[in-house]
Amino acid sequence: MRTPVLVLAAVLALSPAVARAQGSRDDLARARALDQQGAKAYADGRYNDAIRYFEEAHRLGGPPFELWNIAKCHVRLDQPEQAAEMLEKYLATRSLPADDREEATQQLEGLRRRPSTLTIASTPSGAGVAVDGRAPLEGNHTPLTTTVAPGTHTITLTMPSHAPYTQQVEAKYGRAIIMDARLSADRRSAPPENPYGPDEPIRRVALRSTLGVMLPRYGSVSGGAQPSLSLSGVYRAADAGATAFGVGGALFVTGDGWQNTVNAPGNVPPCGALNDATSATALSIFAMGTAGWEILPRLRVHTLGGIGLATYFVGQAGGDLFVPTCSASPGVRPAVLLGAQVDYAVTPTVRITALPLAIQFQPAFGGARSTPVDASGVWLRATFGVGVGVDL
Repeated sequence: MRTPVLVLAAVLALSPAVARAQGSRDDLARARALDQQGAKAYADGRYNDAIRYFEEAHRLGGPPFELWNIAKCHVRLDQPEQAAEMLEKYLATRSLPADDREEATQQLEGLRRRPSTLTIASTPSGAGVAVDGRAPLEGNHTPLTTTVAPGTHTITLTMPSHAPYTQQVEAKYGRAIIMDARLSADRRSAPPENPYGPDEPIRRVALRSTLGVMLPRYGSVSGGAQPSLSLSGVYRAADAGATAFGVGGALFVTGDGWQNTVNAPGNVPPCGALNDATSATALSIFAMGTAGWEILPRLRVHTLGGIGLATYFVGQAGGDLFVPTCSASPGVRPAVLLGAQVDYAVTPTVRITALPLAIQFQPAFGGARSTPVDASGVWLRATFGVGVGVDL
């Protein structure tokens, strides 16, 4: 903190022209004496007296630094608004020394950046507190005291069976703010419990089971709708704002069936007649990642992505998909999963779930025919399903 500058006498002695412009010799002499008395009062801690001396010295033609001296007195008296006003007037003066202007500017900015102490109380006490939509670090129930940055802040208080209370406060120059709210009883019917609400614990494990329909495409060969079962488990690993990220796995089981439009032979040596040559059980398993968002209080939407393996359980094969054989060995193929999932919370743990779309991609299995129809390209399965689940 710069101390009051007592150079008025030297300025007047060296600049008689300036002295004549600022007033009579008697006024300037009196201004010099008042400046000296103000400096002594400041040194003695009598800041109110010092303010009066400096103000009168400035009125009688004293130099601009009298305004700075007044500002320093207001700082000592914890009157930041008045100090800022004097500093603004001082900085509005032209031809200030560069060092003085820089120091005064820093002091003004320091006053403006002072954080404020906010004390919040309520009747009844114990209300939940949100400052600008977030709970303060010091706690989230009244009564509490926290620190806020300069500027306008929105305070929201909530309590069961009471109407929400919102008030805006202005933090300025480090002034303490006291807010005392009286909460009124909310006689409206209580809204349904939000299983995803902030008071609910985060449930990290999500288990889902769905039954649905699978629409296949085997290379260039279309297939009919088939029943599908899916099971999945996801661990909620991280949160970033409104987005929840998870990792887990999924299993899909489908009863595949296809036609024999190419009139493939139904007898294959040495086995003879083929049985069930146009059906198989498809199984695929994936390691996957998810990202989820809360759309409504009870509704969440997730995107799914995973990589895994697909295989066929089939003994004899033929028809449109396979070169006829009585001992099929389709093997295991890599697979990719892309999809979406929608969850509706019935209770804090029980969910109704839906797969509006889950698409699996894989290379064709071994033995897939390429003529007269081509089933040797990429196989695709689009699944739609509904089911139930639990969050633990």
